[in-house]
Amino acid sequence: MPNHQIVIQDLWPINNAQTIITQLEAHGIQQHDCNAATYDPQVAITIDQVLETEVTATFTPNEDCASYAYMMATEAEIQEWMGIAGLELPEYLWTYGIPGSDVISNTFSDLTPDTEYYIYAVPADPDGNLGEVAQEPVTTTPGGGTDIMPDFTATDIDGNEVHLYDILDAGQAVLINFFLYGDEYSEGVMADMVEAYRLYGCNQHDVFFMEITPNGHDTQCQAWVERFDVEYPTISRDGGGNDIAQAIPVGYYPTIMLIRPDHTFANRDIYPPTLEYILQAMDAEGYEQYECEDLVGQNDSQSIAVYPNPANGYVTLSGESLGTVRVYNALGQKVDEFEANGNELRINTTGYENGVYFVKTDETTLKFIVRH
Repeated sequence: MPNHQIVIQDLWPINNAQTIITQLEAHGIQQHDCNAATYDPQVAITIDQVLETEVTATFTPNEDCASYAYMMATEAEIQEWMGIAGLELPEYLWTYGIPGSDVISNTFSDLTPDTEYYIYAVPADPDGNLGEVAQEPVTTTPGGGTDIMPDFTATDIDGNEVHLYDILDAGQAVLINFFLYGDEYSEGVMADMVEAYRLYGCNQHDVFFMEITPNGHDTQCQAWVERFDVEYPTISRDGGGNDIAQAIPVGYYPTIMLIRPDHTFANRDIYPPTLEYILQAMDAEGYEQYECEDLVGQNDSQSIAVYPNPANGYVTLSGESLGTVRVYNALGQKVDEFEANGNELRINTTGYENGVYFVKTDETTLKFIVRH
């Protein structure tokens, strides 16, 4: 025994295991199963898509979860149903929920627009014991297609402040590509987005392009911009992208929205998100195509060059009769103005934020990029 006393000198005969068990129990020694398993069953809920009357979610069990049950309801509904059944939430979900075992993606339909719901899931371990209920709130999008786009002020990855209503109130429509960084479907639309941007005049005419992500940070979005040759403003999570997406709300990605100058949605979801359907949405609003001013000058007989491009510490403008030279950022804001004396002007860009700029003379407009 623990006090060093021998209480059984020689246990004999040992007919079976019970002979030993009986003697040990006589001295207060209890049985414990050294092979007893302990489980922590869990199931994760991921919201994939939110629409007016539909929500798609994915349920992912952990290795201790042998099975689970799930459902979606408003808080008032679940309380009423539990009261009628006389069951607590875990038992109610297990009894009346949709059964699952592996990873499952399910679309809940026939929902009410602009309504808060909860998605519930209760896991069970291999012995049938229920674990902690997982729940995820989700609000369906408002109904109708002419509601007002909420205003926002954010900072793009180049440090420029982007105020949505300022752009709209100046007379331009705004097309926003909401994308997920690292998502193959979001990547698939980028060639069409960049082409549409050029077809409609590179933010210099009827339509102003921008893109927003809720998950990519500044450094990730900078790599994204360089990969897809994006010239329009990009707002990352660091600049407020997630807050904007939640305030609208954006249900899935990619989503391309077209907003009229009066702040209403011309098209809340251009789908499928291809160049063909972007052009159809633009045509429906009467927006015209223009050649980008950074590619075509007003006077083709005049040769004006800008170099180096991209620029770091300086950029040089070279050509005849430069006159007044103005520099604008990608938002159309004037950042510098010069009077050129001669055929060459050297502009110090050390104080410029990284990004796209337009240099305008009396005769032409050229584009250059600053990368420090």
